[in-house]
Amino acid sequence: MPDQADESDLDILIQTGITNPIAIGLVESLLQEAGIPSFSMDRNVAARQESGNILGWWSVRIPREFEAEAREILHTVESMK
Repeated sequence: MPDQADESDLDILIQTGITNPIAIGLVESLLQEAGIPSFSMDRNVAARQESGNILGWWSVRIPREFEAEAREILHTVESMK
């Protein structure tokens, strides 16, 4: 996790279409390089937090002020084939 953020600061949940562990690692690295505090959740963690993620997609929580930048990073990685 880039910066240790208080959980209350992570107010945006972004569910992605990413299931590939390599792509997830890439996104986590890019978020860290961009200085975006984040908390990553796999299917099991997300289900426990009642986000409705039962398909195995990876989700990430980020602060609202970083939403646009984080979504751009996610879009870039999701579009890679």
